[in-house]
Parts: sequence; C-alpha cells; structure tokens
Amino acid sequence: MAPAPVLLESGKVRVYMGCWTEDKVSRIGYVDVLADQPTRVVRTSEQPVLDIGRDGCFDENGVFPAHVRRMEDGSVRLYYTGFQLGHKIRHFNFGGLAISHDGGNTFKRHSEAPVMDRADEGLFVRAGQSIEVADGGGYHVIYSAGSSWHMCQGELRPVYDVFHQHSPDGIQIEKSGRKIVECDLDIEHGLGRPQVIRLGDWLYAFYTRRIIEDMRYFLGCARSKDGAHWERMDHLFDQVPYGQSGEFDCEMIYFPAVVKVSEQKALLFYSGNYFGRDGMGVIELGLA
Repeated sequence: MAPAPVLLESGKVRVYMGCWTEDKVSRIGYVDVLADQPTRVVRTSEQPVLDIGRDGCFDENGVFPAHVRRMEDGSVRLYYTGFQLGHKIRHFNFGGLAISHDGGNTFKRHSEAPVMDRADEGLFVRAGQSIEVADGGGYHVIYSAGSSWHMCQGELRPVYDVFHQHSPDGIQIEKSGRKIVECDLDIEHGLGRPQVIRLGDWLYAFYTRRIIEDMRYFLGCARSKDGAHWERMDHLFDQVPYGQSGEFDCEMIYFPAVVKVSEQKALLFYSGNYFGRDGMGVIELGLA
C-alpha cells in the first residue's frame, strides 16, 4: 500500500511501500523497477527499511510512506504516516520522518515523536506530508489534516482535507497551515496523502479521493503557480478507467505518487484493490 517512488542514479525507480504482515500491521519495504519499463521489477527488499515504533509511540501500530525525496546533501528523506489505535475512535495517524545516509537502503528515525503532530486543524489525522523546493528558499509542505467524522453507508469515516504551508527546512512544520483543497461531503469524505511535485511551470498536488457513493477510492489533483492559489483539477483523470471485473484495480485506484523520470515523462504509481493487496499499477504522464 501507499507507493512512494524516487529516481535512482542507475536508471531505476525505487518504490517504497507499506507491506502488511499477517496481523495487518504495515512496515515499509520497497521494489526497484526500470524507469523505462516500470512494470519490470528487478529487486525486492528482503527486510523492512522501517519497522513500527516502540509501544506507546505514535507509530506503534503501522507505518507506510508519505513521500520520499533525495536531498541536496545526498541524504534520502522518508516522510511516513504512523498509526495508533484509539479507544473511542478507530485510530489516529500523524506524520513521522526517517533519514537514510546510504542511498535509501537503510533509514533511522529523525525522532521517535512525529514531526507533524496533533494540532487544532488535525486532532485525529495530520499526516501524509510531502515537500517540494519553494522559489526563494525553503519548501512547500502539503499534507492531510482533519478533526471530524462523517457517516458513510452506516459507518463513521474520518474527514480530512489538503493543507499547505511553508517550511524553512522541510522538518520544522508549524501547528497551522492553510486549507487549499476541501472535501465535498456530498461526494467524498477524505482527500488523502497528497503528493506535491513541480511539473513544468506548475506545482501539482496529487491525492486520493474517498468517494462516498460506492467507496471506490480514486485519484484527484490540484495545481498552483505559486503555492498560494490552487485550482482543483480532478477532471484530468476522467479518462483513467478502473480495471475490468476481476482485475487488480477494478475496485480501487488509490494512493497516487508521481516521479519525474525525464523532461518528457513522469510516472504515477498507485495501489489497487484493498489498499494494494491485489497489486500496484503505474500510469505514464506525458509532460509535453
């Protein structure tokens, strides 16, 4: 679940993902694929690169990738979402950070505490953060946050929207950002794990839409020239179909994440049915 790709120097793409164990608790592993043949897997991690946190910590009951970025100093940052079960509500999730100094093969937590913790804008959900270099220095930070629940087909589901803020280093994140994309509760109850990336002259935020009518999660995106003014562009995916009956993505197209592999092409990886249990897919995006 939750693929998060990064381009390797060898012409490969490493796709980090949450990997469920038999108890349905996720750890983070990866597969390497060829950038020019992204359905061809050439390597699979044998052990998790990030395990769950210590008992009592925010990530004690599962971790999956939010965003992976190779930094200017050569380190690799793995932003991730950590889960903790609740008593009166189902769960909480907040944003963590782990850093690699060996090219992304092993990671160490920046802190056992979340770098994106509970705040008034997100009392139950405040995670899924991603970063992109901002003009003038620092980073755009895009993330999901929410503090309410919505009844969907007889079950309470968390509500969360997409937020933006600026960070000087991508680690210091303020308690309050600005909501840039809001759920339409007549259609969807959550806009999850937004991924920010610069493509051409635009900043794009790709996210998951949790559709209420049939609970078949799908893709959405918004774009901005400056990070301040965002335009919702979900219609760009109108021509992307679900798979045929029985295929791995016939019920869910989930967790989009984009990596630029050339000046003309980017790849969007996504999870299929049951949050990726049935497989992972990839869509080629032309940048002309």
